[in-house]
Amino acid sequence: MATVDTETEGTAEESPDLNYPAEDWAGFIKNHLGPSLMWALLGIGGSHIVLAPTFGGLYGVFGVWVVAIIFLAKYGGWELGIRYNYGIGRNPVEGYGDLPGPDHWGQVFTMLVYLVGWTVILASVGFSAATFLSALIPSITAIQLYIGLIAFAVALTMVSTYSWIENLMKIFVFVLAGLIVLGVFVSPPAPSRVMETAFTVPDLTSPVFLGLFAAFAGYAPTGLSTTVTIGSWSLAKKEGARALRRQDYDPTDERFQEYIASWMRTGTRDFRVAFVFSFVLIVSMILLATAVLFPKPPQDANMAIAIGSILQEGFGEWTFYVVVAGAFAALFSTVVTVIDGAARVNADTLPLVLEREMDTDRLRLGFILLMGTASIIPILVIGQLPVTLMVFSAALMAILQVFFYFANYYIVRKHLPAAFQPDRVHTVYYIATMVLVAGFGVMGGLSRLGLVG
Repeated sequence: MATVDTETEGTAEESPDLNYPAEDWAGFIKNHLGPSLMWALLGIGGSHIVLAPTFGGLYGVFGVWVVAIIFLAKYGGWELGIRYNYGIGRNPVEGYGDLPGPDHWGQVFTMLVYLVGWTVILASVGFSAATFLSALIPSITAIQLYIGLIAFAVALTMVSTYSWIENLMKIFVFVLAGLIVLGVFVSPPAPSRVMETAFTVPDLTSPVFLGLFAAFAGYAPTGLSTTVTIGSWSLAKKEGARALRRQDYDPTDERFQEYIASWMRTGTRDFRVAFVFSFVLIVSMILLATAVLFPKPPQDANMAIAIGSILQEGFGEWTFYVVVAGAFAALFSTVVTVIDGAARVNADTLPLVLEREMDTDRLRLGFILLMGTASIIPILVIGQLPVTLMVFSAALMAILQVFFYFANYYIVRKHLPAAFQPDRVHTVYYIATMVLVAGFGVMGGLSRLGLVG
């Protein structure tokens, strides 16, 4: 990255060293690609490994249209968060303190989402990981493996630095993605099955479809609450507007507009790479499920076995163990990112709510222990049912995520300089898709009330 000294009329103290991001792809991948991949992993374990095969196994290629609508509707919520993060040098959760209403209510709500909602997510993804591992080690029960996995994940996130976790997760992502995408080329669904399912609209009012749609709307590619998580991970790199703030400079100063714009482009590029990657991966899983599982999706009792067989038709029986191990790796990497991301967000938010300085590193460790311990509760209440746990937690997130889209739009409008405000086309898109996301939340609420699903 190039270092440029900004010319000002003041003293040297008024001229920060501005580290511009690398513009070429090689420099971008080496220096900046990372927070988005951590973000992508938050959803791969739930939406890609469990829900996508379930949806594809029931409805075939029609599932591709469903995820396309969901991805299109939810993109704006994260894009606003990225715009805010790189444009102002703050995590969106800091901006939630200025939402209309009682002091800090938006920040308190965010903490509750991460303490309660994300603990349920941790339980559902963690138990799914234990189920896959149990298929490889049948002598140990899934609940015993779950306890061991959570204990290991807690220990790992407590002793690991952000950069170490980021590099580990990159390995999981690329290995799993390569295997799944290759599987589609080797064993695609038959043309007759594609035609049978791609344009055959199922009963859109059926409880099963509505329940699964609500779950997909909550988890694909992840819940919109992750706009705060990716903000924490991005700020952990201490680049862009955050670097200005660390030197006590105001990122909204007109002198830094070119510099901020370059970092906003980099942050947006980082996110779009992960967003496209996540979409390709989930479509690949739906196509594989259409080819192998349709019309019998995986159930609670046979989830790991059914998904483990998804590449056997194209590659042979040996792939069962590869897929099960790969699925476990993806799910466990989601466990790690959920614990690390939620703990970071809560540790960053609590001092804002209390309006005082606190040791965020110590808070992060405390939240890691709290979430890891409390994650056993949803399993004890709902049962040792991986698919049911996943659908329940995903529909819950469909309800909770509505807040984050509206909140991100508000703080971008309130805090960003005019040069970085959304144009008219983007504004129309945001408003239209906020309505869609609100509809997803209503559907998730009906699901949780037992009216659908």
